[in-house]
Amino acid sequence: MKRRIELEERDHHNARRIWLIPANPNEYDLERAFSRYDSLHWKRSFNYENGDILFIYLSGHIRKVRYKVEVVEGIVRSSDVSHNRTFWKDEDKFEDSKQWDWSRVRFLDEVDTDLLSLGYLREYGLKGNIQGSMKLTGELKDYITSFFDKDLTGEYYPDEVSELLEEGKRKVVTVNTYERNPLARKRCMEYYGVSCHVCQIDFEQIYGEVGRDFIHVHHIKPLHEIGQNYVVDPIKDLRPVCPNCHAMLHRKEIGEYLTIEQLEKRIKSNLGGNHDHL
Repeated sequence: MKRRIELEERDHHNARRIWLIPANPNEYDLERAFSRYDSLHWKRSFNYENGDILFIYLSGHIRKVRYKVEVVEGIVRSSDVSHNRTFWKDEDKFEDSKQWDWSRVRFLDEVDTDLLSLGYLREYGLKGNIQGSMKLTGELKDYITSFFDKDLTGEYYPDEVSELLEEGKRKVVTVNTYERNPLARKRCMEYYGVSCHVCQIDFEQIYGEVGRDFIHVHHIKPLHEIGQNYVVDPIKDLRPVCPNCHAMLHRKEIGEYLTIEQLEKRIKSNLGGNHDHL
């Protein structure tokens, strides 16, 4: 397994394979099944091998990639398959399933975001619909896998927060979805690193291993200036910033947001050139 992962990192033809596969929620309740079991038997549509990664796209009314699973048994003996009726919604499909070949998969992760809906997948290289198992490669693979990479960059600050905060009343916020795109965030971090662009803090240097790769990403173009069809440029539009500086960049002063340069200048002035704010 370790060898296959090493080959994958070098994009070798014998590397662990990554698949995008469909599942129909009108036939089988995958959400309930995974809420009860860590591993499930899965129809062996292709020659899945131990260690292969499957990203599961839910069709029907959901139309999103929702699950990441790992193949733990490429071929399961028919005598070891238990045909559990519990989660099947389609009786005919359940009967058909008794004639299928099976693999066994282990649940790894679940994500629920509109950024993994069919429309976005097509923007990142998907051709047509997802009607059967397909190998993931190139930009589409990078896009989908980035949502399931566990890191500490998942906290986001709102672009706009009502300044009239009355106790007991609901607060409405608008979140900058461009900062929430994990692929754009990843490319920004790869280019600029993980030190804050304002105060230069590096969390790993301060906290050790627990701080590795922890950073927020800030969109330097104000949200109200961005149109619906705007395509984010991770190098031009995004900058890595720490949570403290990120919060300050999203607060208004005399009706205006501070820029990264303005906030950096203020820190230098107030701390006498000492950037270390911890």
